[in-house]
This record gives sequence, C-alpha cells and structure tokens, in this order.
Amino acid sequence: MKVKVRVNLSPFLRPFTLPFPFTFLVCLPLLVSSGVHRSMAAETSAERPRAIRRSDVVFMYDNPKMYEPYGCTVMGWAGRNNAKHIEAAHAKGVRWFSCSVGFLTEFKGAIDFSDDFLDEACRNFEGKPFLVPWLWDHKHKGHPAYWWCTNSPLYRQYLFHRLEQTMKNGPDGLHIDDYRGTSGSITWLSGGFCRHCMAAFRTYLKEHVPEGRLRKLGIETLDTFDYRQFLLDRGVTPADYNKRRSRLPLASEFHHFHVMANNAFVAEYRRRAESLRGKPVSLSVNSGLSNPHALVIAPELSYFCCEVHHGAAQRQPATHPITIYKLADGLDRPVTSTASGQDWAFVHEYKTYGLVRSWAALSYAFGHTLMAPHRQWCYTKEKGTHWTEAPAKEYAPVYRFVREHARLFDRYEAVAQVAVVYSNAANRKHRGRIEGICVDLARANVPYTVLIAGDEWLAHRLGARQLARFKAVVVPKTAEFDPVQQQLIDRVRADGRLVTWPDKQRLATLVPSPITIQGAERVMAVPRAIPGDRKAPVVVHLLNRSYDKDRDSAIEQRNVSLRLRRSLFGGRNFAKATLHAPQAQSTPLAMECGPEEMTTTIPNLGLWAIVELLP
Repeated sequence: MKVKVRVNLSPFLRPFTLPFPFTFLVCLPLLVSSGVHRSMAAETSAERPRAIRRSDVVFMYDNPKMYEPYGCTVMGWAGRNNAKHIEAAHAKGVRWFSCSVGFLTEFKGAIDFSDDFLDEACRNFEGKPFLVPWLWDHKHKGHPAYWWCTNSPLYRQYLFHRLEQTMKNGPDGLHIDDYRGTSGSITWLSGGFCRHCMAAFRTYLKEHVPEGRLRKLGIETLDTFDYRQFLLDRGVTPADYNKRRSRLPLASEFHHFHVMANNAFVAEYRRRAESLRGKPVSLSVNSGLSNPHALVIAPELSYFCCEVHHGAAQRQPATHPITIYKLADGLDRPVTSTASGQDWAFVHEYKTYGLVRSWAALSYAFGHTLMAPHRQWCYTKEKGTHWTEAPAKEYAPVYRFVREHARLFDRYEAVAQVAVVYSNAANRKHRGRIEGICVDLARANVPYTVLIAGDEWLAHRLGARQLARFKAVVVPKTAEFDPVQQQLIDRVRADGRLVTWPDKQRLATLVPSPITIQGAERVMAVPRAIPGDRKAPVVVHLLNRSYDKDRDSAIEQRNVSLRLRRSLFGGRNFAKATLHAPQAQSTPLAMECGPEEMTTTIPNLGLWAIVELLP
C-alpha cells in the first residue's frame, strides 16, 4: 500500500511582492493578489552577487573526467544531487549551481508521490489532462508524462518535497527546468482549466475586475463562477477554443492571472530554497528569452540557464542567439545556454562539430556562455529522446582558450554608441520585434546595446540618464510605450538622436562606421571594455562567419584589416595590439594610429580571435 505524503505548507504561505501591479499571497487552493511592482525592481544584480563570470566554463551535464580537459568552473543544470559529489566538485574549484528541479519533466516522481496524482495534472479546455509533447515516448508504471499543474496544492507539495531533497546536500544554487508550469500551456495547449486554476481565477477576478464590467459580461456573482463553463455556455467548443482564445471575454485577464501566479510561485520557491539552505542561493531557470513570457521572470534570477534555438539545419553560423544575448544584457542577467534538442539531433546525425564551435565562440564574444557540449540531449518527433557525445578534442580547445585568457573576459561589457529599444508592451502584441535590427547591426559591425522598456509584466523602465549616453537610439516602427517612457523617447527625438528602423541612412549619419573590416566580407567585430577603467586593455572579438559546409569549418581569412574610430572608446589611443586565438601563440600586431582612427591587420583569421588593444 502506498503511503500518502502530507506536507505542512504554513511556513511558505506568506505575502510577497512581484514586479507587476499586483502580488500574490499563496494560499492554497486560492491565490489572493495585491500590491505594486516597484519592490522587486529594487532588487538588482548589485545586491545579489553575480553568479556567472564571463570566463566561466559551464557544464550542463556532469562528468568529472571532463572537468580538466574543458576547464570546467560551474555545474549549471543536471548535476548529481549527492553531498559527497558536490564536495568533490568544490575541491576541484567547480561551483555547484545544478541542483535542478523539473516542473514538467519529473513525471515519475509526481506519479510516485501520491495515488491521487491526476489531481496534480493540468486540464485543457476539454477538461482532460494532457501530455508534455516532447516526452511522448516516456511512461512510468503504465502512465504517460502528464503536464503538471503548478496551481495544484498536491503538486506544490511534491515540488516543495523535491526542494527539501535538493537543498539538504549543500548546493550553491538552484535550477528550475520548465519553470513556467501551467502558464506555459495556456497559449498553445489550451491549458489552465483544472479546478484549482478555476478557483484561483475567481479570486483574481474579485480583486482586479470591476463588478460593473463583470455584469456587462453576464456575470452576476463570482462565488460559483467557472471560466470554462462560462465559455462553453457561449458556444465556445474545444475544437475552436485555441483559435478564438485571444478574442474571448476575459482572455487577457486569464493569461495575466496564470503568468502572475506562476511567477509568484517561483519567487516563493526561491525564498524557500534560501530558508532551507540558510543563506542566499543563485537561481536559474530554463527560459530562452525569446518572448515576453520568457523575460518576465528575470528579476527573480541570478542568471538564465536555458535552451536557445541555433538553427543547426541551416548549416550556417547562428544569428538568433545574438538577440538573446543582447536582451540578457538589457536585463543585466548572464546567459548560460545550450542549443535546442532539435539542433543537437542534427549535430548528432551529421557530426557538425565545427558549427558548434562557432556557437561557442559567438556566445563568449557577446559576453555569455554556451555550456560545454560534451554530452547533449537530442530530440526529434521521429526518434524522441536520444543523446549525442563528441570527443573532447572537438570542443575543449575553445573552452580552454577562454580559461587561459580569463582576464580578457571577466568584467568586460559591450562597448556601444547605439541603443536598440525593446518594448515589452509591443512584443506582447507580436509587434515591435528587434531581432532583425540586432542581426543587421551585428553584421554591419555597428556596436550596440539593448535597453528594456518594460510594462506591467516587466519591471525595467527606460531612464533619461540611460538614454543620454547614446549617440543614436533605435526603435522599431511598431514599438509602443507607456506615457512616461514615451516622453523620454520624444525627448530623444527632439534631440535628433532617434532612429526609427529601418532608417539606416539616418543611423549612418549619427554614427558613421565605427568599425570597418576590409579584406573579408563576413567578419563580425565585437568590442568590449571594462567600464570605468581606462587603464585596462580594450578587446575586439573577431568572429569569422564564413563557413564551409562540406568541410564543417570556418574558411580562413588572410590579411584582414580592422579599422576602429577612436570615438568608439571615448577618444582613447592605443599604441600596441596583440592577437589571441584558440590553439595559437599570441602575437603582436602593428598599429597605425591617426587623429580619428586606428588600424591593424590580422594576417590569418580562423574561427575566432581577440585583438587586445593596449595604451
């Protein structure tokens, strides 16, 4: 006979605030909300030590035999939850952030936790439990991998039980996989309709929607209100719900409720982890930063540890991660990423190790980290879950290069005279996209950074002093802002510094070619410097984007001329330059310094090199 587990949740049920116009008091089975967004906006990376350094080599999966070949410094995701193993890693200088809890993938544990495990499952608009699509080939005790409901009291009991297991072993941090829980199923799997969600949504409506508006919708009382039944009574069927979802009554409130409820739970989960550990712990989640829902959790995090699509099947150096890394800069959160399961399945089938090396170089050049891919999860619809491994010789030299030149990575930030503004409000309406801008500017070697214009979901706000630092501020045509942030954008326009994309001619007038590459067409230059330290070297990462599909390698470029405007570095002059590259000796470069520009020539450029500029 199975023993039912009862967990006292009273220590967890206290009020706390979120970066939104309301907060949640987690009171199962209901959620009651109140408060303001400013409290979490005050919690910045300055108050929480930076968990990830620019030169860190992060492992997604543990393998102590690979620590030394790669120069591993951090276990970031799926390490063994064993106290002795963590102690052994610490002895080798490896920080242990990988005590991971999967909000969706731990279906075996959830099934074993209680005989009533179906009360932990999400329900769709049809009222039925549904599966995690990428775990279609998994079963436990004859049961499939259900999508679990993070609003279910029983499932929360299980997750707190898992947290107690992970924290007792002394990790340095916590990772949550598929942290969105129920909220991640709303827009594509028609989830969020279990009895616990319906009860919590009733409470949300009482707190946030005026009675007059509810009466206009025919809702006289909320005491017995069931949103699913409300829609069924109006002729909405399971077959057409997802097509009509965004246009249905209370659809926006329903989506907001689920996003806010999930964030509140993650916030409480971190606080509980720190209580159990007896000190602050880092928190990372698998969030790919590719949409507003993926960004909204940022204020709670120490860093993102996530899957990012790299487009391996295109057999070209990836561009999508550039936008992800720039968004992360705007949120002031590092990214330790891996490619998608589909990407790794392609690599596994075609052995495109050279393509992966280009992904790693891109990540470090932009100040972030591709987790060392000694072993990776693969996924296709046909094969389901499978795995790929590569000999250390294929990838380790790139990571050893980073460790050997850590001084040229740590503390370095992007150099930029141009800001690209991301509007969260517009992106929630599928407008104001910046990916095309980010890729175009990177290809044109126009250094830039991304500024975040938040909304009621995201606490970040534009600031006057922040905007004043840039010679040009780029906004998409379809961006939109609240009145306060719009006033700041209007001031930039009045100053003559606003560029409405794609007005590239206007941008070129404001910021004439800060970096010019001659002798090669597909070289990306990424300048970085230590803020406030004019004595420290400046570095320029050179990424060779010419890729030979047949040889699976970068096409070597010869006699590449790099010309830099001195204004890019605040008028600084550099007398010396040194070239650093993986598996190569560092070599001095001749410099030509004029009143406005500096020029040097790189004799041979392989995949990636760093030009170190010295006063």
